[in-house]
Amino acid sequence: MSTLSKEIRYSEDIGMFTLDRPIPTSCVHKTEYCDATCYNNKLYKLYPAMHTKDIRNEQAWIANDAEELAKSLQRKRTKQTKRIRLMSRGEAFSTIADVQRVANLLDAMPDSVFWIPTRSWRNPVLFAMVQTMVSKRTNARVLASMDPSNTSEDWEHVRNIGASTMFFGDDNMLKTPNGERMFKCPKTHASLKGHCEICKAGCFNAAKRVNVHLKQH
Repeated sequence: MSTLSKEIRYSEDIGMFTLDRPIPTSCVHKTEYCDATCYNNKLYKLYPAMHTKDIRNEQAWIANDAEELAKSLQRKRTKQTKRIRLMSRGEAFSTIADVQRVANLLDAMPDSVFWIPTRSWRNPVLFAMVQTMVSKRTNARVLASMDPSNTSEDWEHVRNIGASTMFFGDDNMLKTPNGERMFKCPKTHASLKGHCEICKAGCFNAAKRVNVHLKQH
C-alpha cells in the first residue's frame, strides 16, 4: 500500500510540493470544456506509466497518512514546505469523504498553507461542507476553478457564496461576466517560474476574495 509521504512530489514549475489523483475517477465535477482541453489527458497518452503512478496516488489518498506526511516534509529541508498544492492533477474534493481527508492534512500541517483549486463548487451540498470545514482553519486557500464554458449564472453563484476563483481558457477574458476585474497570475502571464512559492496577491490572498486569471500555456 502506498502512502502520501511516498507519492508527494516537488514541482519546480510552481515551487512547491504537490499531490495528484487520477483524473478519470477524481474529476467528477469537470465541465466538457475542461475535459476537452486538459493537458493531462495528452500526457496520459505520452506517458502510460502515469496510470500506474495514479493507482499509487489514489491508494495513498485513501490511506491518508497525514501525520506521517507532515514528518516526512519536515525532513525535506532543501525544499520549502510552507505551501503545498492539492491537486496538480485530479480533484481534491470528489466526495464527502474527501472533505475529512483534506481536513486531516490541514490539521497535521498547520504551518503549511494548502492551495486547492476545485470544481466541487458545482455540487452545492459538497462545496458547502468544504467551506464549513475551511472556515474553521486558517491554512487553506480554496478557489473555484472556472473556464470559458461557465455561464454568467455560474459566476454569480460563486460570487454569492464568497468563493475566490481561478480561471483558465481565454487570455482575452480579463473580467468576469458580471464585471469583476481578474488578477493576472504573474507566474503564467510573466513566465515567472516558481513564483507561486512567494505570490501573495493572487491564489494565496487571505485578505479578500479574488478572481485569478491564468494565461494559457
